[in-house]
Amino acid sequence: MKIWPLGDWINRIGRWPLVGPLLTPFFRPEDNETIVVPVGQAVPVPESVVLPEKVLRPLIEGASARFILNECLCRRAENRPTCPRDIGCLFLGDGALEIHPDLGRQADVDQALAHARRAVEAGLLPQIVHSAFDAWMLGIPYHRMLAVCFCCDCCCSVRKSLRFGPPIFQETVFRLPGLSVFVGPECVGCGRCAEVCLVGAIRVENGRASIAANCKGCGRCVAACPQHAIALYLDPAADPVGRLLAMVEERTEIR
Repeated sequence: MKIWPLGDWINRIGRWPLVGPLLTPFFRPEDNETIVVPVGQAVPVPESVVLPEKVLRPLIEGASARFILNECLCRRAENRPTCPRDIGCLFLGDGALEIHPDLGRQADVDQALAHARRAVEAGLLPQIVHSAFDAWMLGIPYHRMLAVCFCCDCCCSVRKSLRFGPPIFQETVFRLPGLSVFVGPECVGCGRCAEVCLVGAIRVENGRASIAANCKGCGRCVAACPQHAIALYLDPAADPVGRLLAMVEERTEIR
């Protein structure tokens, strides 16, 4: 927590032409990966399937251990949260067994799912994160852990780095597999979606919003559009959960 303010400085100088490249090793995709799970918006999926539980449940059920932090470290460090500070990250895998008990509690599957539901109901955005920094900070093995963070716009270090950090950081954040973002005919080109996009993936061209391939699928543009012209779609044929689990298993072992 004492070194947390350094994060803002690293983000700032990471955009400087001469200094930024020197910081690239600290943001390598090999050591950091985040997958955004959009919530708060209707996402057409097979009937009776609820996001994000459809995505998180296989990870939580399959993990060898689960640990819930007592508080969100981002919201604690920023000390100005607009969302509940006591909804902490969920850590999965054998690494979770090594987290100091003063920081939170071990949880069974039902308790972990209940925690995730509470976070979503509070309007927080789940992000599946595998970060070497998290492992170092907690003193746990990097290749035996995975975090599910429940993030807000005001404090989340990932979302702040997307907006203000070095460009390479964008390469560490991925859209949920199988998720598409569409702009419908209702669009009037007001530009509100472009204003709220964390990664600058939206432009207004010829009076209509256009979404680029670097979109992370967070759904902020959907919520911001006054015309309700933007929609998210999760293609069940793409096996989004299966592809997500494969991505996780390529990086870490949590079962």
